[in-house]
Amino acid sequence: MIKNYLLIAFRNLMKRKLYSFINIFGLAIGVAVCLVILKYVDFELSYDSYHKNAQNVYRTTTTVYRQGELRGTSVLSGYAQAPALLADIPEVKRYTRTHPMYGGAVMSYARTEGEPSTFYEEGIQIVDSTFLDMFTYEAIDGNLSAALDKPSSIVLTEKVASRYFKPGEEPIGKVIKISGGWCPGDYEVTAVIENVPENSHFLFEVLLPMHNLLQNPQYQDDKGWGWNNFISYVELHDNTTPQQAEAKLATFIEKYRGEDLKRVNGKDILNFQPILDIHLHPGMNYESAATMSVNTIYFFIVISIFILAIAWVNYINLSTARAMERAREVGIKKAVGAFRSQLMSQFILESVLVNFVSVALALVIAIALLPVLGSIVGKEFAFDFTDPRLYLILFALFFVGAIVSGAYPAFILSSFRITEVLKGKSERAVGGFSLRKALVVFQFVSSLVLIAGTFAIYRQLIFMRNMDKGLTMDQMVIVNGPAVMEEGTGRQRLMTAKDEMKKIPGVLSVATSGSTPGAGHNWGGQFRKVGAPVEDNKSGSVVWIDPDFIDTYNVEMLAGKKFDITLKSSMTGVIVNEAALKVYGLGTPEQAMSERMVLGDTTEIVGVMKNFHWNSLKTDHTPFMFKADTISGRAFSIHINTADMSNTLDAIERKYKEVFPGNPFNFYFLDDFFDKQYKDDKQFGNIFSLFAGLAIVIACLGLWGLASFTTTQKLKEIGIRKVLGASVPSIMTLLSWQFFKLVLIASVIGLPLTWYGLNEWLSGFAFRIPLAVDLFIVPTVILTIIAITTVGLQIFKGANVNPAKILRSE
Repeated sequence: MIKNYLLIAFRNLMKRKLYSFINIFGLAIGVAVCLVILKYVDFELSYDSYHKNAQNVYRTTTTVYRQGELRGTSVLSGYAQAPALLADIPEVKRYTRTHPMYGGAVMSYARTEGEPSTFYEEGIQIVDSTFLDMFTYEAIDGNLSAALDKPSSIVLTEKVASRYFKPGEEPIGKVIKISGGWCPGDYEVTAVIENVPENSHFLFEVLLPMHNLLQNPQYQDDKGWGWNNFISYVELHDNTTPQQAEAKLATFIEKYRGEDLKRVNGKDILNFQPILDIHLHPGMNYESAATMSVNTIYFFIVISIFILAIAWVNYINLSTARAMERAREVGIKKAVGAFRSQLMSQFILESVLVNFVSVALALVIAIALLPVLGSIVGKEFAFDFTDPRLYLILFALFFVGAIVSGAYPAFILSSFRITEVLKGKSERAVGGFSLRKALVVFQFVSSLVLIAGTFAIYRQLIFMRNMDKGLTMDQMVIVNGPAVMEEGTGRQRLMTAKDEMKKIPGVLSVATSGSTPGAGHNWGGQFRKVGAPVEDNKSGSVVWIDPDFIDTYNVEMLAGKKFDITLKSSMTGVIVNEAALKVYGLGTPEQAMSERMVLGDTTEIVGVMKNFHWNSLKTDHTPFMFKADTISGRAFSIHINTADMSNTLDAIERKYKEVFPGNPFNFYFLDDFFDKQYKDDKQFGNIFSLFAGLAIVIACLGLWGLASFTTTQKLKEIGIRKVLGASVPSIMTLLSWQFFKLVLIASVIGLPLTWYGLNEWLSGFAFRIPLAVDLFIVPTVILTIIAITTVGLQIFKGANVNPAKILRSE
């Protein structure tokens, strides 16, 4: 009997090839999108799970309160914290600390023959020798257990090693010279490891021993708690829990930080954060890599469910749209003795066949979609066909889909009455039209929310990119400062380079600084105005600039003067922004000129500048200060004329290499670099758009199915109206109205949901677009056009049928 059912199912699919294609293709797209989203979600949930001891490894975080006010939670700590935890907390098995090489360094390998291989490297991390014991990385060459034991050791990833060593060349034992940075010197390659997996919260390309960094005088003169530049990790013993260790942390903080905290009326709460939770728990200050809110993961899961539901709704609509064609078949079968259960089994088996083919096709589509998703997020995705979870998911989607999408049509089709069917009154037997309308409204609501979401995301991104930053960023080229310079000639060479670059035709101005917009600050600390108590310290950021920086970037001054190299008092002062006036209680810009700040030492305020966006527009204006330096070796900011950009850049490179031989020339355009801060938002928008587009395609297939059903139901009515003189446009208007009503109902339901969702998403931006009327009108108009266009073609086809063919049997 099953063979007979399958044969009938196959014949029915082949009889209406277009319907069958829409059914199968619609389901396939829905299942494919679900597979792709689940793969993406699985990747995001897998961060750091490849470490063998991941369940026992934790990162320390500190939640800071001052005067009862929450100042945020930071991942940074002093270098003494981790050793003290090992000594005082019995549950701690070992620790490791990491410290990035801020600004990178130049690395060079001197070959016995030919030119040395020299590159500017940014992914350098300074770590303890226990780092490779606590974390799991695959060795390509060398012994990882002892790779960082010597102060002169260096560990390279495969990607970096390939830049310095030729294929087949043995890297172990070779000497790499590091110039600039925090730890210059000669280092011996002790190991080469595989590239850090993409699902890691801690990215690096080069590892150096911590020993050399701690020899720096600033750490030698410190007790280990003042310079919070380190990230500390601890591994707990197998037979302990984090709760046992955390119960002792309050006493630990009191022991080492109690006196200092009392002086500032502060409180620090130390916690252990599982490394498996790091990626999906944003909000930490000074995070080492991009994170993602777990709510985003839930959001994509919900989208996948919606898209799958839309695909199943399509199958239901298309199956019941064909009910009248199948009614006579059902009536005859019932007349010859078929039971309803047998008919239901037949129709469910048809659903099983369609879903089986759809799932198989979905896997092919999903494989094709994964590179598209990978290009959006900058990662490589592929299905692991050895993972049993993949087959479990495929079976679940197939089984649930077959039951969910097949049960309702089977129930309706098998419920036809023999007498009404054989009398040609099957249209009365076709129930569920109200349910189909409700399902289409669901599709419209989903489509409206997705279209509005896509529209708003890109509007916000465009707003952030185009908003006046308060700084000149267009036509601004940033050139990394040199790392290799002869001792004693550095500052003079920097001045020479700056002066020579100014002379280049096409260069409008040149300035140097310790950092650039979007690249962070040089000094973040707790500051206050002179006369305020210590407990009034508030967070602020400081960047060192040369006197030409303010003019080069067109920073607007509200009071005071710019830095002047000819005035010593000017060069020792500080210029603050408007946000600092409010936070530190400095009054108006004019009043602030008579105040002084405590920035380590007492410092005069020599100027007040208008707020500008040094960082992403996702964050509000915060206290920001410039301190003067006659010249800085970190970065050259070069404002150029775009008339002859190529030759101007070539001339800048020639001058740079002439003044700084042995240094690689690295540059970037500031506006492009600044916009990288919105990379995650852009990725979210692109992923959202991809899935929204696919969902709308599936929904359009559903609309086509309902239009087909409606037109088929109304064919006799259409024929009578045409005989009585009705025109094709009037018939189309009449039949289209019911779909337009569904759009109106969907708008009433969907627009409030859209408003809530957009308001929640935009609340994460300090500077955001308003919830203007066009954010809701434009998506509604787009949805209406899509709906009317989709159904209009089918209605037009029905309205042009010859009435004689329809009414000849009446």
